[in-house]
Amino acid sequence: MKRAVRSLFFPLLLLSGCMVGPNYQRPETAMPAQFVETKEPSISSEDPLCDWWKRLNDPLLDSLIAEAVKSNYDIRLAVERIAEARAQFRIARSQQAPEFDIQGIATRSRISPNLFPVPSNSLPLFPVYLNFFDLEFDALWELDFFGKFRRGKRAARYQWEATKEDAQAVLITSLSEVARDYVAIRSLQQQIQILQQKIATDEEELALSQALFACGLASELEVKRLLASLESDRAMLPTLDSSLKQTIFALALLLGKQPESLIEQFTTIAPIPLCIDQVPIGLPSDLLRRRPDIRAAERQLAAATEQIGVAVADLFPHIALTGNSIAGAPIGGSSYGYQSYDIKTLLRGASRFFSVGPAIRWDFIDFGKVRGNIAVQNSLQRQAVISYEQTITNALKEVESALAAYFDEGRRSFLLSEQVAADQRSLQLTSDLYQAGLKSESDLLDARRTLLDAETSLIESQGTATNNLITLYKVLGGEWECSYSP
Repeated sequence: MKRAVRSLFFPLLLLSGCMVGPNYQRPETAMPAQFVETKEPSISSEDPLCDWWKRLNDPLLDSLIAEAVKSNYDIRLAVERIAEARAQFRIARSQQAPEFDIQGIATRSRISPNLFPVPSNSLPLFPVYLNFFDLEFDALWELDFFGKFRRGKRAARYQWEATKEDAQAVLITSLSEVARDYVAIRSLQQQIQILQQKIATDEEELALSQALFACGLASELEVKRLLASLESDRAMLPTLDSSLKQTIFALALLLGKQPESLIEQFTTIAPIPLCIDQVPIGLPSDLLRRRPDIRAAERQLAAATEQIGVAVADLFPHIALTGNSIAGAPIGGSSYGYQSYDIKTLLRGASRFFSVGPAIRWDFIDFGKVRGNIAVQNSLQRQAVISYEQTITNALKEVESALAAYFDEGRRSFLLSEQVAADQRSLQLTSDLYQAGLKSESDLLDARRTLLDAETSLIESQGTATNNLITLYKVLGGEWECSYSP
């Protein structure tokens, strides 16, 4: 008897360490040696990407970012998805452990006497009313001989890790949107201020032209042209004001606040935050560890690979150490308990029952269902490979595009700043000549308008340049050391 037990137990023990299906290996990915736009001197790979917004040196922006980390709706949803994935992992892990259940039943039933008709002068064969009491304990432990549960646990863990990377991507996106809206608000404020100055200049020039026209020294055409220019500038003011309010409302939503709650924080006009520090671009290969979407795609690929093993394990028998099996049904657990028609005798020895012993179920004829599932999981794994490669390629494209936009707009901002400096000097010279009586007031107002137009272009370019910098930080991804991941 002992030899029989050993001959059965040891092979099963060896089988319990076996796992069918492919083992996951991180795919090797060919990456370019460097980015195309890496010849600028303002590039560094030494500094981390954590707290990138602090490079803009704006305390209000820092406080808004901190508030968004705590209150943003998308970030909070991402945290809950992590909790869900963690719970799913616990469920998958529990499949390897035995299950113990307890249940109790107490019923009273009536049997129709017409089912068993007897002569009227005879006693019925069965009592009309029946009580039934049942108290039992069930145990089931399906052994993981072929690695189905271990593969499932690994797949759930990889899915959990992918969910955490998705949350990191949501975090990066949300914070970059907060910074974008903040920059847009400051840019719109500057544009509105310049437009108001320009309207004042238009009004002065129109008044001068109307006075000259009254004296016969200017044409009506010139008056109408200046009037049209004034009304055009006035018409732009409501549009900019509406854009400003809408952007503030959008920022409030990103902070999880009511739309009107941020209006008071932006009553004071402030400059656009600019960054002149080096940008930690690094190498293209750094994206594999920086970008959460790439890391998430890699974890999804790992989970899909493990799911193949889960499907392959269904080709083999299901064996339970304690259980029973009915053809076509899941393995049931062994049971021990008490049954009686009278509650007074329920816990007596005569009411005891049990069912114990190993069980096996093998659906070896299923008309291709299991193999079809294996084909499905193999296809999903190949799709995950394609998605992983696509994510890497898209990341390279985004970084190259962001670098090109960042450097090009930086050069444009520099040229516009040179133009503003030249227009400021031109206005100063015109003012001096006007004071000396060598230039007319109209010339002075034209020089002032030219300067305001150049300043407007510079403000727009600075806002675009800062937004391009924010986009660059976003597409570069985060760092493993960042402590902001939910």
